[in-house]
Amino acid sequence: MGFFARLREFRANPMENPSVPLASGFLSTLGWLFGGNATASNEIVSEFSALQHVTVYACVRVIAESIGSLTLRTYKRVGKGRSEVIEDPIWKMLALMPNDEMSASVLWENVAGCMALCGNSFLEILRNKAGAPLQLYPLHCLRTKPVRLPDGSLAYRTVDFATGGERIIAGKDCLHFRLFSWDGLEGLSPIQQARQTIGWAQAAIKQSARFVGNNSTPPGILTRVGRGDDGAEQKMRKFWESSSGGQNSGRTAVLSGEWKYQQIGINAKDSQWLESMQFSRSDIAALFRVLPGMVGELGRMSNNNAEQQSLSFVIDTLRPYLVRIEQEIAIKLLGGDPSRFVEFDVSQRLRGDWKSTMDGFAVGRQWGILTADECREQIGYNPLGTPEGEITIAPVNMQAASRMLTTESIQDQPVNAPPEPSVDPQMRSMMLGYGPALLSIAKDAVGRVATRSKRDSDSLTPILAPMADSIATLAEFEARRQLRLPEEWCATDKGRCEYVRGVARRAIEWQIEARDEIASVELRKALSSITYTVYREAGAALAERNLNAAA
Repeated sequence: MGFFARLREFRANPMENPSVPLASGFLSTLGWLFGGNATASNEIVSEFSALQHVTVYACVRVIAESIGSLTLRTYKRVGKGRSEVIEDPIWKMLALMPNDEMSASVLWENVAGCMALCGNSFLEILRNKAGAPLQLYPLHCLRTKPVRLPDGSLAYRTVDFATGGERIIAGKDCLHFRLFSWDGLEGLSPIQQARQTIGWAQAAIKQSARFVGNNSTPPGILTRVGRGDDGAEQKMRKFWESSSGGQNSGRTAVLSGEWKYQQIGINAKDSQWLESMQFSRSDIAALFRVLPGMVGELGRMSNNNAEQQSLSFVIDTLRPYLVRIEQEIAIKLLGGDPSRFVEFDVSQRLRGDWKSTMDGFAVGRQWGILTADECREQIGYNPLGTPEGEITIAPVNMQAASRMLTTESIQDQPVNAPPEPSVDPQMRSMMLGYGPALLSIAKDAVGRVATRSKRDSDSLTPILAPMADSIATLAEFEARRQLRLPEEWCATDKGRCEYVRGVARRAIEWQIEARDEIASVELRKALSSITYTVYREAGAALAERNLNAAA
């Protein structure tokens, strides 16, 4: 509502209108006419006057510019992940050019600034004939209000910038971003909620400005000692002000005649203006939840807590604004489609110093979370352009916990063991044929070990020897057949000894109740470990025979 409209309304019914404040007399009425409210300090506080306070302006600017510098990206859900949809027209409207007159950065800076200052921000959605959104235009946050239409639907009444005429916008065609609200429809203005604090700060600044305007000279009294004519006082006042004011500030004033100067004011230190300004700065920063260091209060800032405070600024200050904007857009621009969503990219704001960033990338690469190309993308480098850049790596000394029950650990395997030998169908068939007998021997061995208190290698060797010797005999037979080794060739007992040492480490936890399960696992381990060793020695024998033949 403009000034003249307010004036007409006030003149028509000045005392019966409940929106006209009656306290504080003329100042309250004047404040109401100009869109502000008078405070106990006799200062009229409005969104316009509050911006003249440097801390208020700094807080609003920090929030607005921080959000304006972020990119609002459009995504679609793909399985359990997401993919940015650059080809979607919504992406261009939100991330690049929302309308023909401004960039996305300017628009979101306007939105965030209005939210921080007035508690509300509005964007009108212009659609094509099919109802698809084409452009977004900001509306004046103080000239736009939510209203209820006769049918109960929500709409917005706004005043055009150019014509000054009022019009109604349907609720679905207006993005309304609001802060805390009593009714959920219109956000409360932080400025009006804290108008007493801001009014006190404005009064303190005016007082200090008047002090400086008087050349920082406290008021005093000129007293005439002797008698003089009646115009002597006026002449002395003019002489005093001209000799010690303006360009003559700080010069020594010499009084002619019988005059004595007596100071009755207080100095700048006693007036505590510096402390008052510091207190108001911290108080206003707390109103906007902005870190005091961002608005010039550096007393508690240090290199140790600067990074943590930057993280707190993103999470505690910016995030509530971003969530409100993202959800309103998802409802009214994306139609509540769960497969699409928008999100501000805050990765740049959350990044620490170069060393911390590189340490984070190193951890992500080491544990298979990031690829080389993903790391390079986040620091602004081009991808490697090779398949290796898209491959994740993982430490080789780790494995799934479930595999520890069914596979042999690295420590149990022979050193420099060759790859597992290929087993032809005849060997597999023979193993299957002897399997029940070997399993019976394994169950007997496990049962006997589980009932013993002493389970070292020497004690376990005679118990496990029947199973180990049977497996070694079968493996030697097949190795001689496949590699055409002489009948007298036999493997050493190295494989059997290594297997027994491995069992000694595992047998500490064996329980008789789990005999059958343990026996099945141990049979597979024995087959694998002993067969590896037998075939390795068979390969060495074959290589030696070929070398002798060549010589």
